Amino acid sequence: MKHLIKADFKKMMFLPSYRYMIFATILLSILFGLIFLFTIEITQGKVLSGLTGMEMIDVTLLGMDVAAIMLIIFAAIFVKKDLASGAVHTNLAMTPIRSKYYLTKLSFIAILSMLISTALILIFFAVNQFIISMNQMEALSLDSAILAKAIGSMLMVLFYSSLSAAGAFYFQSTPGGISFALSVMFLPALVKMFPEDVSELLLSVFPEKSLHTLFEMNAVNGSWAGALTVLLIWIMVVCAIGFWRFRKMDY
Repeated sequence: MKHLIKADFKKMMFLPSYRYMIFATILLSILFGLIFLFTIEITQGKVLSGLTGMEMIDVTLLGMDVAAIMLIIFAAIFVKKDLASGAVHTNLAMTPIRSKYYLTKLSFIAILSMLISTALILIFFAVNQFIISMNQMEALSLDSAILAKAIGSMLMVLFYSSLSAAGAFYFQSTPGGISFALSVMFLPALVKMFPEDVSELLLSVFPEKSLHTLFEMNAVNGSWAGALTVLLIWIMVVCAIGFWRFRKMDY
């Protein structure tokens, strides 16, 4: 399985379309993070030099949402291309055990998501440190609050990219994987428009509330454990359904 994951990384580096998309993911995430930060006076009426280090981190980490959306698209495209007519026969001939093939693809997407999100968080931290030093503000320190936000951002990217990959296996299409992951991401915003009693009940089903808990610096151990449990249930159920469909497919 390790060699299959390495092969997927080599494929990503060899094919220009994959390379360009990963490069665009990193570039657009940084660009939007900086845009959110430098337009803070227009969007929120706050002066950049008046922000605390934590507020600057909060704003620039909005760029991680861009990374999540881009990796949702990448994951669905990557899976579907390997399931395309002709390619799937070659892939399954090389890896006839479908469970191994399925886990390899999901593991590749998970590792890639973690690598990209880690790199972006380090870049955002360095950029914030540079801006703080230029404005002679109090330097950032890597405390528990920033660590919680970093972990939450990484898990968010990992979660949605994994949903997209599993969705692509289930729907056997790129739009299906993308639409499924984006629906899970954005439907809570629509649910919040319902009456409070209804929205609270519906929101408890979606992972958005659990992901938000992981960003909170004051979250207690119990709430963190509950949030992680909800996310694990989502991942296990979605991945199990995706594999069930993949195993039943007659290529």
